[in-house]
Amino acid sequence: MKIIPLVTGLMALLWCHPVSGQALGSYGVKGGISLSNQSFRINSLDFEMDTEPIAGPSLIFFIEAMKGNHLSIQTDLGFSCRGSSTTTQSVTVNHLDQNRLVVNTGEKTVSRFRYLSMSPMLRARTNNGGFEPYGLLGPRLDLLLGYSTTSEYPLEEQNNLILGLSIGAGVEYTIRGKGIFVEVQFQPDLSPVTNHEPLLINNNSLLFSLGIRWISSPKAS
Repeated sequence: MKIIPLVTGLMALLWCHPVSGQALGSYGVKGGISLSNQSFRINSLDFEMDTEPIAGPSLIFFIEAMKGNHLSIQTDLGFSCRGSSTTTQSVTVNHLDQNRLVVNTGEKTVSRFRYLSMSPMLRARTNNGGFEPYGLLGPRLDLLLGYSTTSEYPLEEQNNLILGLSIGAGVEYTIRGKGIFVEVQFQPDLSPVTNHEPLLINNNSLLFSLGIRWISSPKAS
């Protein structure tokens, strides 16, 4: 995973530049609900496990810089909860009832991974005023804060850094120097949750957020 330190350094530079520079366009906060699921795959057996999504809170602070007529750089920094739930099943044969197959359903187990996420993204907007749609796209880096599970077989050696993408869209209404918006983001992982080969686990999340943006006034020259 030599690419992760390189991406980490690049994202840190993108985060620090808008803070120290004079091209700050806006800043704000957004929060809501994340729906997260995981893909489980065992390559050697060509096997995939069915999982169900879980819900969790999402809280993100952001800054926007290098703002042009239609494009800018927005960096999100926030808390996210990812994971999934699974229900184990087993099959037995009832020989006393014409070899009828009986499906036994076990208990549901829930696994949660908590991350500090940073994502510098390109923000594109129409700049037509009123209700203004916009789009977001950029890399994402998740720092593992904690892991919990109700399973009797917890995962070991989770990766502390996860590389992924942030793809979003929203609608914002601006009034009196403030923007009120609703937003949805799709956040797939590009690197696995654990290095236990041949088991590959990847997170995929949907974030639904409400937010407020404070728009900086241009400085007089």
